[in-house]
Amino acid sequence: MALTNFISFKQMQMKDNEQHGFVLELIERASSSATLTGDLCFSCGRQPTTGQGEHVIPKWLQKRFNLANERIMLINGTYLPYRSLTVPCCTDCNNGFLRNIENSIVEFVSNSAVERAAYRLKLAQWMCKILIGLLVKEKALPFDRRNPGKGSIAPPDILEDFMHAQLILQSARKETIFHALHGDFPFSLYLYKVVPDSSFGNFDLSTHLGGQSISIRIGTVGVIFVNDGGLQMEVGSMGPLGLAGKELHPIQFSEVTARVHYKASLRDATHSYVSNETPERLLVNQTAVHPYTNIRFEDGAQRIFRPWSDVDCASFIARYRNVDWGTVYDPSTELFSSTLMDRNGDLPDPRSIENQLNRRI
Repeated sequence: MALTNFISFKQMQMKDNEQHGFVLELIERASSSATLTGDLCFSCGRQPTTGQGEHVIPKWLQKRFNLANERIMLINGTYLPYRSLTVPCCTDCNNGFLRNIENSIVEFVSNSAVERAAYRLKLAQWMCKILIGLLVKEKALPFDRRNPGKGSIAPPDILEDFMHAQLILQSARKETIFHALHGDFPFSLYLYKVVPDSSFGNFDLSTHLGGQSISIRIGTVGVIFVNDGGLQMEVGSMGPLGLAGKELHPIQFSEVTARVHYKASLRDATHSYVSNETPERLLVNQTAVHPYTNIRFEDGAQRIFRPWSDVDCASFIARYRNVDWGTVYDPSTELFSSTLMDRNGDLPDPRSIENQLNRRI
């Protein structure tokens, strides 16, 4: 089922400025299949530069954490080095609003500012840039290099399902005011402090494109973003087990990530939006939740997530947890293992996780 966010555009009738354009028009252009098939700039739909384009994982981050030769797994199970993860991008976008986003993230990473709410929108914009960049790259690559006739890894129209992610990204172009139903912004975002452990490096990235979620661990900070209009914030503003803002070991953070990815896969609703724009300002109004099904709970509330399954969640944890630490769920005993809860129901000391790992090794 497509996870399209339906956006109703209401704009002032003014002549488009070719250099900058209205953000809402840029969103539609950049989200079109014509942008993908024409190798146009991924963030405005115009002609790209003749150079490398935009590095989805920026050069400063690759250099700081020695990532150039590290690889990301694509949808088809193949791997691509971060240094090769580039997408078409025009000079105006690359040196303009995208650079401004990157400068904010450099500041955020340097300060490890988990408590700073002011960074939340910039982080969301940056995460959307990475999500969209990954999709554009996967559209450009053949699903089977030995048989290019099978088509690309991602279908040409996939960006249309990520139009709302483009809205979040493009909001960096001008002053944007959000009126959201579930919080300050129309997305879910959780921040965590991460205890350093040299065994796990300083960087980790994972996505669940079907749920439009992405998780990044950068040094001592972990960020998880879901392009869901804020539905996860509605059911848990502090994330899984209420751990947002807590100090976690990298293993614990990867387990929290798996839980958010799994929850994202269960989303059963979208939103409608009415957006107004002037040359100086963009106003985004989130107006209503639209469940995909007409299933209601006993209290009459409509279902926005499909039912949770601990067994299915365990399979996500096994997939995304960044260490092979044995079985997450044992069907013979029906018992689960977790790094997020001890026998008393409390969060284990993140430094004790490293000791447990050493004993298991």
